[in-house]
Amino acid sequence: MNDNLQFYPTPLALAKKAWALFKNRTFTRVLEPSAGEGHLAKIDLSIEHEGRFYSHRRVEVDCIEFDVSKHPLLREKGMEVVGLDFMRFKQGAIYSHIIMNPPFAYGAQHVLHAWDIIYDGEIVAIINAETIRNPYSKEREFLAGLIEKHGSIEFLQEEFTEAERKTSVEVALVYLRKESRVHEDICGDILDSLKRDKTSEDDLMDDYREINAVVLPTTFVENQVSAFNAAVLATKEAIFARQRAGYYANALGKTMETIDGGNGLNTVETIKDISKSMHTEYRELKNRAWTSILRSTEVTSRLSSAAQKRLVSEFELIKCLEFNVPNIYGFLAGLSEKQGDIQLNMACDVFDIITKYHSDNTVFYMGWKSNDNHRTCGMSIKTTRFILPNNTSWNKSLDWDAKQRLGDIDKVFAMLDGKREPEVSLVSVFENQFMELRAGKRISGSYFDVRYYGIGTIHFFAKEKKLVDRLNRLVGRHRAWLPPEGEKVNEAFWVQFQDSEKFDKELRKEINAKATSRFNDPFWGLMSKDHHDHEGAVNNVCDAISTVLERRGISINAVLSKQETLMLKAS
Repeated sequence: MNDNLQFYPTPLALAKKAWALFKNRTFTRVLEPSAGEGHLAKIDLSIEHEGRFYSHRRVEVDCIEFDVSKHPLLREKGMEVVGLDFMRFKQGAIYSHIIMNPPFAYGAQHVLHAWDIIYDGEIVAIINAETIRNPYSKEREFLAGLIEKHGSIEFLQEEFTEAERKTSVEVALVYLRKESRVHEDICGDILDSLKRDKTSEDDLMDDYREINAVVLPTTFVENQVSAFNAAVLATKEAIFARQRAGYYANALGKTMETIDGGNGLNTVETIKDISKSMHTEYRELKNRAWTSILRSTEVTSRLSSAAQKRLVSEFELIKCLEFNVPNIYGFLAGLSEKQGDIQLNMACDVFDIITKYHSDNTVFYMGWKSNDNHRTCGMSIKTTRFILPNNTSWNKSLDWDAKQRLGDIDKVFAMLDGKREPEVSLVSVFENQFMELRAGKRISGSYFDVRYYGIGTIHFFAKEKKLVDRLNRLVGRHRAWLPPEGEKVNEAFWVQFQDSEKFDKELRKEINAKATSRFNDPFWGLMSKDHHDHEGAVNNVCDAISTVLERRGISINAVLSKQETLMLKAS
């Protein structure tokens, strides 16, 4: 462990004592600013208070932890990780309770920061007793005064002597209660005069300023962070203003209309209501802010629809973090590091889109890892033509799903070609030349000629067969149908792979001849998730491949051998 992180997991007995100090048992939301592995934030036992038990499992806990390697464990325990550095965290007003075991060397700073950011709530902290006993700094002196005025303290010895990480240091269990001064905050001297109210609509808008008057920083990321912080501040002000307005309006009493039976004013919001409102609004703003980053990154425009969905599923975890510049750049750096995996998954997505709709789109070959006990059947997309469905009527343009498929194909083939995007996309072909396509013309995009049939299909003709072959090899290696680069295999293997399109017609005839029923698609089982169906289909295709290869004079033993000689039967 790194001593610089001051990581001392909280023993269970001490954690129970800390939680039991809270006097308000209504936990709106709890923050643990130095979560570690969750020993303090998520104890498993119920909490006893004044003879009653409170199940801690029902408490919503957010946490902050500098060590990112601990984040997965914290999420497994049901907590949201909302930040890395507590001393930079500003959004404490949304929490009703803060419970903490900060680094012993910085206990005073952390407790004072908790006091600064919480609006109305309780704080319990486990700190080094020396922090209180020896108040040599202004921070320690201020904390001691704060405890005397707003809380209590209990000194405990040997609490960590039997802990996961032992230390003999004496600790102080600090309790603080911060109450919002509702009347001082809301009530002011507003009755300066008794003049008749002549306020007009123009008067009410007199101090209005255009929203775009603020000059924002130049980079997009900094712009978004500034806009987010401004939105959070404006939201807080609006919530507090609503509370003030409600207070004064209720102080005035009812109108004549409501006295006669109309609806009265809503009651003034309680502190709990305000905290909940701020938390709801804050999460909504943060969701919007992180979404704006995700949707505007350069990498997003290059992702397939399936890749975007995978990224969004991971984004559910990312958006729990605090929205600040370091976190955003950390997120974007993570995307860059995973770019290779993302592109490989995109290639597999498009390969599966093409191969799953029509078995005629695919040719088959004997897989690299086949042997007597286990056989694999490799698949390749045809380089001549493949067909995809279009679920729309003859007179209309492409539907949304079809456009998504076309966009995904373009993105992957541009990636295989080393380009950001095609010069002429398939989607633009259908949007700009749909009438010609409907008339039966064959129209060119950057990577494919396409022909549209009103019966509901689109036919694709590859303009560069080498790109289709590149896709086949990329997916084939990933799925272990082809050997890794540099692996020595018999030349016969590559002959049957490269000539698979030539053998396709003969192979299909052989497969259909072995089919148990002319009504069953013998290739259906290759796409089935049922192990028995899939294994049966693979064996049928492999049997047919063996028969065709032997008939063509290629020894199946040579295909499966790592010898470097090509074994052909004598003609």
